[in-house]
Amino acid sequence: MAFIGKNVIENLTTAMYEDLRIIYREYIQNSADSIDKAIMQKLVTPAEARIDIEINSKAKTVVVVDNGIGIKSSDFERIMSSIADSEKDRAEDKGFRGIGRLGGISSCEKLRFSCSAPGEAILSVCTWDAKTVREILVDKTRNPSAAELVDIVTIYETKSYAAEEHFFKVEMLGVESTSLELLDEQSVKDYLRSVAPIPYAVGFMWKAKISEFANDHGFRIDEYQVFVNGDRLFKPYTTNLYEPKNNSKVTYDSLIDVKFEVFTNNSDQVIAWMWYGISKFEKQIPSINPMRGIRLRKSNIQIGNENTFASHDFYDETRGGLYFVGEVFAIDKDLIPNGRRDYFNLNDNCREFERLLRPLFFDRFKKIYHYANDYKKALQRQVDFVEARKEFNSKVETGGFLDAEDKQKAEEAIKDKMKAAEAAKKVIETRDSKEKTDDVLSRVYSTLRKDYKLPESKKKEEPLPDPEQKGKQYITQSLSKLSKKDQKLVSRIYSILRAILPRDTADMVITKMQEELSK
Repeated sequence: MAFIGKNVIENLTTAMYEDLRIIYREYIQNSADSIDKAIMQKLVTPAEARIDIEINSKAKTVVVVDNGIGIKSSDFERIMSSIADSEKDRAEDKGFRGIGRLGGISSCEKLRFSCSAPGEAILSVCTWDAKTVREILVDKTRNPSAAELVDIVTIYETKSYAAEEHFFKVEMLGVESTSLELLDEQSVKDYLRSVAPIPYAVGFMWKAKISEFANDHGFRIDEYQVFVNGDRLFKPYTTNLYEPKNNSKVTYDSLIDVKFEVFTNNSDQVIAWMWYGISKFEKQIPSINPMRGIRLRKSNIQIGNENTFASHDFYDETRGGLYFVGEVFAIDKDLIPNGRRDYFNLNDNCREFERLLRPLFFDRFKKIYHYANDYKKALQRQVDFVEARKEFNSKVETGGFLDAEDKQKAEEAIKDKMKAAEAAKKVIETRDSKEKTDDVLSRVYSTLRKDYKLPESKKKEEPLPDPEQKGKQYITQSLSKLSKKDQKLVSRIYSILRAILPRDTADMVITKMQEELSK
């Protein structure tokens, strides 16, 4: 008979997770499965079902409790003593490996499970001596089998229970000092807002459109009421995109719409669907936006993080993923999250998933943000020319040049900007023509035109004035109290100031000198 050593317990507990907060996800997905069964049996309504997490940093305890179906007392010990032998359905259930409940062993002194099933006034309790587990795992003189180790550290109890309630509770007692991140309430909330199967934030403008699309296509988005210390959690998607400024945040872009994609295999079976936000794609979305990037989900539980697709080579440019906001919902039952839940098991269905999604991520997404950037630059060149032309016209009309050399440089600069604007105009016309039926890029271009205040229709441009027109041409000619010789000297001083100082500083000094010399 094969001997399965104690180290298998270590691999399933203390060595399983690189981020201890994953333990919360494991318990939530088990609670979600229990709630699904309770709703199916009409024991609770979706509005009544809930998962409550209580974090007590002073007592160093964590409690996760749900009002799902629980476990019958007659089945409790058999189910709880089984490891990696779950009775759950891989195609339907969110947690199915039978190992997630052991996650807390790595982080506390005692791990307690208790529950009651409908119709029973019985409380079933299983307590793991988690501290002893870790001591035996590192003790080279003790080498029990995995099964023997479980028997050594677990105690089962059955108690009478006054109320006929149905629930399942997990208690982590005596959280270790090496695992204090589990007691950081804000950190846990931030993690679960991204990972947990919860609704979109109330203020997210596009949540109704996403839900409507899912309903119209028969796609289910699993959502549960999850509370941490009484605060209900929502996915923190926002309509606006922010950037940090002066220890605060300001809006720099926004989602003007959402785009949907459905991915079907050669048998016309849907394996995944997604939504992504349409914005001006101004730049990579700053990290101050908690839901940046395209997220991968199965049963609405996040797989990996915002970099999951980038780390599996979906993008031609790694940076490309952070121009977008969105979610991919995997549907195919054989797209199975791996044990660490940072990607799928590598099977034929996973490879088909990659084959179907990569063209969108690798080519289409790159085209979108590159074309948006090119269009924005073209608009900016036109704006730059309009502003430069106004400044040039004003100087011609008021004699604002320092000297003939300054005027000549200005003439050359305005001609260069005119050429750039003409080339930019062709870029805009080409993009408008080629993408006029593109429902994403046409929206981006239209929004950018409004931002740059350039009209949709053609408008006759204001001509440049004749730089040889009569009248005052140079700024020092307004210093009528000075002789022409002195005016030329002052003009020379102004030119030196322009040469050695930053433009803004030089102009400020020149303006001040003009005021003083005009008195």
